[in-house]
Amino acid sequence: MNYAGEHIRGGKKSLSRRQAEIARQRAFQFALRLWKNWKSRVGMIILGALVIMGVTAPLVAPYSPYNISFNAWQAPSSAHLLGTDYEGADVFSQFLIGTGTSLYVGVAVAIFAAAIGTLVGVITGYFGRIADEVLMRFVDILLVIPGFPLLVLLSAYFPPTLNTTIIILAILSWPVLSRIIRAQVLTVKQRPYVLASKLSGYGSFRIIYRDILPNLMPLIFINIIFLVVGAVVAQAGLAFFGLGDLRSVNWGTMLYWFDAEDGIVFRAWWWLLPPGIGIVLLGLGGNLLSNGLHEVTQRRGGS
Repeated sequence: MNYAGEHIRGGKKSLSRRQAEIARQRAFQFALRLWKNWKSRVGMIILGALVIMGVTAPLVAPYSPYNISFNAWQAPSSAHLLGTDYEGADVFSQFLIGTGTSLYVGVAVAIFAAAIGTLVGVITGYFGRIADEVLMRFVDILLVIPGFPLLVLLSAYFPPTLNTTIIILAILSWPVLSRIIRAQVLTVKQRPYVLASKLSGYGSFRIIYRDILPNLMPLIFINIIFLVVGAVVAQAGLAFFGLGDLRSVNWGTMLYWFDAEDGIVFRAWWWLLPPGIGIVLLGLGGNLLSNGLHEVTQRRGGS
C-alpha cells in the first residue's frame, strides 16, 4: 500500500512538472509572438524605457528635485540638461523623479481597479441571478455619474495625498472593466470545455480559476494598460487644477507650477515640454502595446 501511494504521488508530481513545463513553453511562445509584432514591440520598448527611467530615477538624477540653490529660469545647459524652474530647481531631476511618481500612481490604480473590476465581472457573469442584479445596478449608478466632476469633488474634499488620489481613481475606474469582464464571462462559460468541467463535478472556484480566468487574461492585461495611462492622465489633470498632493514631484505638478508661476511668460519651454512629452509617450506606448496584444491574441484564437 505504501508503495502504491508513493507511486501515485510520484505520478502526480511528474504530471505537475509536465504541466509546468508546457505552461512555460506556451508563455515563451506567446512572448515571442508578441515581440515579433511591431506594434507591441515598439510599445514595450517605449513603456520599458519609461519604467527604467522611473525606477532608476533616485540613482541617476543629478540633483534633488527639491534643491533650489541654483539660479532660476536657466535655459538648458551642460550643468542642467533641462534648465531650472522658477525657484532654481533642476528640471531634469524633477522629470526623472516625476516619471517614477506618475507611473507609481498609474500602476497602483490599475492593479486595484483591475482586481475589483475582474472580481465583480466574474461573479456577476458566472453566478448571475441576485449577485448580477445587485452588483450591476450598483455599477450602472457609478457609470451614470459624470466621472471627472466627481473626481474633482472627491479630490477637493479628501486629504490631498497621493494615496488618496490612488484610492479615488481606482474607485472610479473599475465599473467599466467589470462590465467588459462580465460580458466575456457570459460567453466563455458556455464553451464546451467549461460545460464539460461542470458535468465532471468540478466546483465553481476550480472552473473559474482553471477554465475561465486564463481566457480573460489578455483582455484584463489590455485594460490594465489603458487603466495605467488613464490614471496618469487623470492625476496630471487633477494636479494641473491644483488638486491632489502638490508637494510631490510628478508630471502633473510640473505642469501646475509651470502655469502658476507664469512659465510661459519666461518662455521656459524646457519646463513645459518634458512632462507633456512623457504623457504622450506613455499613451503612445500603451496604445501600441494593447493593439499588438489584441492582434496576437486574435490571430492565435483564429488559428
